[in-house]
Amino acid sequence: MKLYGKVVGTNIPRADAKEKVTGTALFIDDLRFPRTLIMKVLRAKVPHAIINSINIDNAEKMPGVHKVFTGKSLGLDKNHLFGTCIFDQPPIAIDKVRHAGEVIAVVIAETESQALVAIKEIDVNLEELPFVLDAIEAADPNAPLIHEQNGNYRHVPTFVPIPKSNVFYMYQLKKGDHEEVFKDAEIIVEDEFEYPLMNHAAIEPHGAIARWDHTGDIHVWSSSQAPFVLREVLSDYFDIKQMTKLHIHIPYLGGGFGGKSDYTIEPLVTLAAKLVPGYHVKFVLTRKEVFIGSVLGRGMKGFMKLGAKSDGTLVGIEATQYYSDGAYGDTGCNVVLAGGHNCVGPYYFPNCNLKSFGVYTNSTPVGAFRGYGHPEGQFMVERLIDKIALKLDMNPNQLRMKNFLQHGDTNSLGQIVTRHNGDIRKCFTQTVAKLNETSLPPEDEEYFYGRAVVGLIKSPVQTANASSTVFLKFNEDLTVNISIGGVEMGQGCLTVLAQIASQTLHIPVERIRINYEINTQLTPYEWQTVASMTTMRVGNAIIIACEEAIKKFKTNAAEVWNCSLNDIVYNGTRVSYQDKTLSLKELVLGYQYPDGHTLGNPILSTGSSVVRNVTFPDLETGQYQPYEWTYGSQGVDLKINKTTGKISILHFVTALDAGKIINPALAEGQITGGVMQGIGQALKEKIEYDESGNMITTNLRKYAIPRLSDMPEKYSCIFIETPQPDGPFGARPIAEHPAIGPPSVILNAIQRATGISLTSIPVTTERMLELLRNGGE
Repeated sequence: MKLYGKVVGTNIPRADAKEKVTGTALFIDDLRFPRTLIMKVLRAKVPHAIINSINIDNAEKMPGVHKVFTGKSLGLDKNHLFGTCIFDQPPIAIDKVRHAGEVIAVVIAETESQALVAIKEIDVNLEELPFVLDAIEAADPNAPLIHEQNGNYRHVPTFVPIPKSNVFYMYQLKKGDHEEVFKDAEIIVEDEFEYPLMNHAAIEPHGAIARWDHTGDIHVWSSSQAPFVLREVLSDYFDIKQMTKLHIHIPYLGGGFGGKSDYTIEPLVTLAAKLVPGYHVKFVLTRKEVFIGSVLGRGMKGFMKLGAKSDGTLVGIEATQYYSDGAYGDTGCNVVLAGGHNCVGPYYFPNCNLKSFGVYTNSTPVGAFRGYGHPEGQFMVERLIDKIALKLDMNPNQLRMKNFLQHGDTNSLGQIVTRHNGDIRKCFTQTVAKLNETSLPPEDEEYFYGRAVVGLIKSPVQTANASSTVFLKFNEDLTVNISIGGVEMGQGCLTVLAQIASQTLHIPVERIRINYEINTQLTPYEWQTVASMTTMRVGNAIIIACEEAIKKFKTNAAEVWNCSLNDIVYNGTRVSYQDKTLSLKELVLGYQYPDGHTLGNPILSTGSSVVRNVTFPDLETGQYQPYEWTYGSQGVDLKINKTTGKISILHFVTALDAGKIINPALAEGQITGGVMQGIGQALKEKIEYDESGNMITTNLRKYAIPRLSDMPEKYSCIFIETPQPDGPFGARPIAEHPAIGPPSVILNAIQRATGISLTSIPVTTERMLELLRNGGE
């Protein structure tokens, strides 16, 4: 029997393309409901203060106002905190302000303008306290204490705080002789590094709508990457005894990059809705509020030391990283973990002593950001690898090739590296070869020119039981609906997952619809749409559901023919046994005889995929088992204008061993977007505060993200396809990886072009010009 042709590995149009280009796709701010009230908030303008009083009397009397409240007016106290790992955050400031921009009062009114007028009538009396924004300064025992209850907060056992300090989590990884890391070293290099706070700059701001019904049911519509985690957080905070009472709805997302995987405004909006039952309460952040009132990313200061033998063999690594995680630590603690163990990069070190600290600071909280701790740590190690090469007068590419992890090595976490993990040497050599296709111009009167190549590695940071589930239904016309809990936020999962289903079921991809509308009451469970795991984890669940559906077609036919289903052949349009055939249409609702009686059942199936053998970090060594790894390499050719300091990217190459590429065009789109984010972080982006502790980069004019004029003159994207044994058709994650290498490879190229060694970003045009004028100082 002939099977439907190959679709995995081909380019097909995006499933959501027409909706999005015609403007008919619905995002959070497009949703309209009857009986909707608008919520606006008053935010603190100081970074650290005691709340003496907030008078809301005049605001409550303003036209159109339904409710005004503060933390104290609702009687909230230190027990009213939410979280998942560390329960340290109230939905609204209660007794104390911990960052400029924190919500201190809320107005719910019939219109936005009425709410904004009422906000101005609120009188606030704050007693300012000393504040600290720098993570290293905040970790000092003499620093202003931001959380007096640190050490007493409810937390999971693996995240241990340091009481009576601003350190809410310390992670240490030990491997080999961690006390004598450099005993075999003949050369040592070290330096200090900074990777500043940054904003995700997703095109869509955060938004939420909540309704608390008189029945006690709660409906929340949110621009969230994690509906089921959000359900868990709200259930815990509001002490909801039955999750059947919670309905979390997710429309399309206009980008996330991790910034919408963390709960930010939803507990507060749900709390507001509880005060006006029967109404929808809507709150959509302004762009400024996205900066000061959601979550930021990155924010690391660190120190690293590498040791090597005179032939370039790496023997040890020490690193200490301080993460400025803002006013609340729950959303940043796993980034501290990831940055801690991934700072070794794709290299073999027999001895490791790695420490990372999650530190409270008086700034906007920090959460997930594309790459999740990997760019920060690997920025340090890749800069120092080049420093070793210079000190040994060794080719930096040869030094990297000599020390890349390989089959049989033990990585920093104690895992044995296998061939199926991928081929980083092939990634690296193909990156080098692609750059070498064009000769790098020599320095001339106008420009310096630089070239560099780095390695990278990425592991998905996820809970040890992260799982994906799907529901599959064959309709009467043999079209297929598949419901998933994964969120479509621009990455193209609706398309890729349909391709996986199409190839498994042997039916045209046009006949498959992956349902994007999420309602936790109806949608199958999905841990979160994070860690670049949707294709892999949801894809595996879809394959299982498709195989189960095929089995049910065969089971229906076996009842009709009274034979073993193992003898039945399925081809996507019909089933056959010996010389007998039945169309799938005859079987999709069960087989009905001419007299009306029916055998078999309608074709419905489920599938689930759970990560296996993932463990929590050992409290003594810090070693643990993550899921799998993706290796890659990135290279750059750039030029630097001697007169203006402008850095222009001539050619950027990314090679990833991502297993089977399901849709090459979408994969290349992910690479292009990730590279541009990385270039922006290397050359333009940085959150800045003034002397009063208020953020000054609060719009997209002051916070410079890359524009079309900043794009490389040439992109090259190379895929190595070492199959992942447990990946769908051999696929492994790909989405976050291209954002890891750009900062380190660009700074390496700058040093090779100019001799100027840099250990912090961004290297803006103005900064580069100043460095050139001052001889690198």
